Amino acid sequence: MGKTEGSIHGGADPNGSDSKKSMPERAESVRSVSEKSVPERAPLVLIRRRVMEAHFSMAEAIACMSNAFASLASGSCTVPERYVVDSPEGNLTLLLKPAFAGDLDALGIKILSQQNAEPVANLPTIQGIVLLMDKVSGALLSLLDGEYITALRTGAASGLATQLLSREDSSNLVIFGCGSQGRTQMEAVCTVREIRRTWVFDPSKERAWAFVEEMKERTASEIVIAGDLSVLKKADIICTATPSHMPLFRKADLREGTHINAIGSFKPQMQELDPDLIHMSRTYFDDLNGCMQSGDLLAAVRKHGDLGNCLAGAIGDLVLKKIPGRSSPEAMTIFKSVGTAIQDLVVADAIFRKSQSEGFGEEFRLYE
Repeated sequence: MGKTEGSIHGGADPNGSDSKKSMPERAESVRSVSEKSVPERAPLVLIRRRVMEAHFSMAEAIACMSNAFASLASGSCTVPERYVVDSPEGNLTLLLKPAFAGDLDALGIKILSQQNAEPVANLPTIQGIVLLMDKVSGALLSLLDGEYITALRTGAASGLATQLLSREDSSNLVIFGCGSQGRTQMEAVCTVREIRRTWVFDPSKERAWAFVEEMKERTASEIVIAGDLSVLKKADIICTATPSHMPLFRKADLREGTHINAIGSFKPQMQELDPDLIHMSRTYFDDLNGCMQSGDLLAAVRKHGDLGNCLAGAIGDLVLKKIPGRSSPEAMTIFKSVGTAIQDLVVADAIFRKSQSEGFGEEFRLYE
């Protein structure tokens, strides 16, 4: 068998320098080579919600969404079809969303559960985790709160759409749904537009009042619990973040020039928007295949047939300036979003990289 140079497992060359070393010296030499050859496993970084809130802004998240949707539109990322399954009892939906991006060093997967029945007291409707892994070695890099990542990136997506599609002088906002999603919807819209007054709708008055108390500290907008749909005639921007199974309002309830961010419906039986509203508006989407599985677009197809004339295109193509945006101050625009895993990956990767440079997050080793 031939000589194996540099190997710590094959025999040493009898005429080589190792033969002149003492046993302790040779042992130390082997240890030195071993330490250089086998990299130390890095710890997993846990990043909690409160830490993300303190160190990562909505403006940063909106910039991440611009990059994520541009990557999706250009084909520079790979987003397998998400896996969605209901529990046997039907009270929970489980969602698994992997994503790969060519320009990032990490890949990611998000695992979520969503309550379908009346929410359990003191627990959020959506709970889960985002896991980042090194795309070469598969090493676990970071574990992040999936509930907050979902709310943050969904809000940020609506913030980006609002920035690109709503009238620049928009100042009145309506929010349907006062959960965690509704909070980040409002925060994102207030980041890109000077919102003076916000009306909120929620079946739970207790939840609505909690929303008002929290968001008046986080934004400069006056916030009012809406009494009826008449306030929609004043709205410049509407965000829907509910699990509704029927339209929340009709086209006739709105004034011209309104922009809508519709993010609640992602399954066939879920619906927030009036089919006539979709038929008479220009609708932009995050992921066409996913959006065509939502009750909003399915109901519009059932009533009006082909949606080709009212589907404007992907928000990523709008970011890349491949398609036009708002055509006039009177135009009605919709951003329909079901969410895509590239959003989770891009924002989670940005938070993780920031944690490495600024030193936040908690390190632990699962393998010890």
